[in-house]
Amino acid sequence: MKITTINTLPLMNFTAMGEATEFLGKIAGYIWSMPLVILLVGTGVYFSIRLVFPQFRRFGHAIAICRGKYDNPGDPGEITHFQALCAALSATVGVGNIAGVATALHAGGPGAIFWMWVSALFGMVTKYAECTLSQKYRVIHSDGTISGGPMYYIERGMGGRYKWLAILFAGCGLIATFGGGNMVQSNSMTIAFTDQFALQKYYTYTPLSRLNNGAGISILEGTDFIIKTRDGKVIGIDISRAGTVGDLLNAVNNHPENSSNSVYADLAADNNSIEFTDFTDGRHEFTLVSPNDGKLIEELGFVKGDGSINKLSDSKISTVIPEKFFLKAILGLAISITVGMVIIGGIKRIGKVASRLVPVMSLIYVTGALFIIFWNYDRILDSFYLIFKHAFTPTAATGGFAGATVLYAVTWGVRRAAFSNEAGFGSAPIAHAAAKTKEPVREGLVALMEPLVDTLVICTMTALVIIITGEWTGKADSSVLTKNAFNAGIPYFGGVIVAIGLLLFAISTAISWSYYGDRCAEYLFGSRAIRPYRWLYVISLFVGAVVQLEFVWNFSDITLGLMALPNLIAIVALSGVVVSLTKDYFSRKHIRTN
Repeated sequence: MKITTINTLPLMNFTAMGEATEFLGKIAGYIWSMPLVILLVGTGVYFSIRLVFPQFRRFGHAIAICRGKYDNPGDPGEITHFQALCAALSATVGVGNIAGVATALHAGGPGAIFWMWVSALFGMVTKYAECTLSQKYRVIHSDGTISGGPMYYIERGMGGRYKWLAILFAGCGLIATFGGGNMVQSNSMTIAFTDQFALQKYYTYTPLSRLNNGAGISILEGTDFIIKTRDGKVIGIDISRAGTVGDLLNAVNNHPENSSNSVYADLAADNNSIEFTDFTDGRHEFTLVSPNDGKLIEELGFVKGDGSINKLSDSKISTVIPEKFFLKAILGLAISITVGMVIIGGIKRIGKVASRLVPVMSLIYVTGALFIIFWNYDRILDSFYLIFKHAFTPTAATGGFAGATVLYAVTWGVRRAAFSNEAGFGSAPIAHAAAKTKEPVREGLVALMEPLVDTLVICTMTALVIIITGEWTGKADSSVLTKNAFNAGIPYFGGVIVAIGLLLFAISTAISWSYYGDRCAEYLFGSRAIRPYRWLYVISLFVGAVVQLEFVWNFSDITLGLMALPNLIAIVALSGVVVSLTKDYFSRKHIRTN
């Protein structure tokens, strides 16, 4: 491994992005405080009791509907029950199953997975209620196309005086399509790909001017900083316990071999800086630092080398744009074009693509996860023990894991389960409204299956792989944590499975969420708004691919939380309609006996 140079450059734009990320994080924290968590789970509990737990009692009938037993091509609608299920699943089976589960584990510990299960079990009935209402109050246009979703059952079910609530949902839903259904997908996909398949860096060089006498800093194997002091000495600093830039400065300046005691004088004087490391094997990494507030903005990750150190260059520095930006931009452009080509065809094309893509991508990912789980069968019981134990007791700090309280486990478990299966958000009812049926309850039962497949199956596979391999105690987060866990279980090829899975999941989710945005835009501004919306949607996919991870997740959490509030109010207000439709449907003899 050859280390050619490291240097600092002012980056005011990164500071602005960091401040925006922190601001959005605070808002997301307020929105996703305990009241919303209680409201999401509580709504599912409420409907479970009133409908006598249909997620268990009506499960067999739901499967029969999904298999096409009750399909009638002559029924009003645009897609079959199975296509509607796949369209909704393609929106929910996405980054939340890979990156979201990892984030829940990283923040809430293994106990968060238990609360994901609880949220999903009750979320099944919430999905049933909202999708039944969507079918009941959908609008069938003269050309046979369908418009449906929370904005329609709010306005038509609750009455015209609540149209403001319908507008609020449609507005929040329109904005949300650019978050969880769009930028989060492209962002997590590009992170996984660039981390797994890093290519050669494209360089331009400029004269070195920031550091005097060739003083510089480089990084080796993740935690060791290699320092070239101004008096020419090359020393190594272990920074595994350095949490801030200030800690790092102290470690360097107090090192016995650092006679100059001023290696970082120039670095600390910069308002904002970026540090680069150039490896000749094609891997190039960087970290952002803010010396003013002492924060390490982005975590570092490096390949291992043989430890050899060549003389640090004091004549050249790399430009601000590193290799990963180019790769992310290329991937972002590719996913934007792919999604754009599909969404032009509307819900019929989306349904056809989803019905083929969802089973394939789910099978690939689950097969890889099951291989790792059963290869390490002796750790399965221990993993479940950790999940159940830390659902009710705090998780102590270990390795790179900072520790978590029970409240954190509950909050992050419900938060990421909700992001993954979308129960209560009102997004899935938009797709299910287009299903061919005269029976609203049937489509509600189809929707009931989604949290089962999404959270109780696929999310659980991800969680078990991360816990079994022990990677949950590391410093990695999001899709990188999942990738590391799969690589630990299946060296190299595990990461490939995650990268390909994220690519397929991201594309399918982005495709389906575009339809949700179509319907919200049409409700707010009429059909003339659909085409401009689609252009903005495709552009946002590219933007999401290259911006900071935390910024994208915070934006997504805010928009999804704002979607949930008006929808949950509506389905509880219309709960009597759901109960009445359910009783009427199951009172018929041919339904009871099939």
